[in-house]
Amino acid sequence: MKLHELVLLRNELQKAIELSTIKLELEKNKASLQSMATLGNEKYQQQITNAAAELHNKIFTNLDQDLASIQHIIDQVDHEIDVKTKKFFEKNYQTEYTHTSPGIIRDIKRMAMVEGSDTTLINRIRLYSGWKYPALEIGCRDGEWTKHLVSSDPLYVSDMHQEFLDNTNNQFTPEYQARLRKYLIVDYKINQLPANQFGFIFSYNFFNYLSLDSIKQFLIQSLTWLKPGGIILFTYNNGDLSASAGLSESYFMTYVPKSMLLPLAESLGFEVVDAPDFLPSTSWVELKKPGTLSTVKAHQVLGEIKYR
Repeated sequence: MKLHELVLLRNELQKAIELSTIKLELEKNKASLQSMATLGNEKYQQQITNAAAELHNKIFTNLDQDLASIQHIIDQVDHEIDVKTKKFFEKNYQTEYTHTSPGIIRDIKRMAMVEGSDTTLINRIRLYSGWKYPALEIGCRDGEWTKHLVSSDPLYVSDMHQEFLDNTNNQFTPEYQARLRKYLIVDYKINQLPANQFGFIFSYNFFNYLSLDSIKQFLIQSLTWLKPGGIILFTYNNGDLSASAGLSESYFMTYVPKSMLLPLAESLGFEVVDAPDFLPSTSWVELKKPGTLSTVKAHQVLGEIKYR
């Protein structure tokens, strides 16, 4: 079986053993039968109580046996997934360096968002953006998402290509361009950024092409850049989803399972705020630097933001 087929099989099997609702109903049934025992005379009370307990125990015994059988299959599938994904972790580094010119990035490195997920993402950006704190965009490309961050003051944008920085800059009027801070990403590092200054860091369709190791390097840097209580939000290719695993199989995006990404982020010191998935293959994660976000700003510098 192919990787995406194995992931789909594993996910469906996991749904089959999610029986918390069934067990809750069984407990209610048992309680209901036991309460009925009080309605009868002493002759039937003990009989009903014993029958309820016996029925409950038999169901749970059979249920646990069935669950154990399914879990055994899941374990086998997981082992096969582990074997197959070793090569994808190795190929992730190659994928990072594929299609790296601006023109090809525009044509090929496209992220298809599920209907409605773009609105949800914009609302999350608006939640975390504001004049009280600076914001940073990692991988601005041509500025497709930069316009949603302009309420942050000031706004820093970064990319691996000067052409993208220039195009992002040029979508704004000269007045706003003077407030925009532009930084090149060199060897996956953004040098000379201020420490403990940012309330929000955002990245769209950039981490989707990075290996887990490279994402780790950006997360380590982000801990330095963010103020306590600050948030980093980025999209990525969640290999725990069947469709996303398929994108990794075709070497279009890197293989970064949520089941590995979230523990990594927590081990670095982040708190996971949210990590939604929109089927078939749209995923992002919101991480918080521990602490409480605060500012000394009393008001925003007045001025209207205009686009060209």
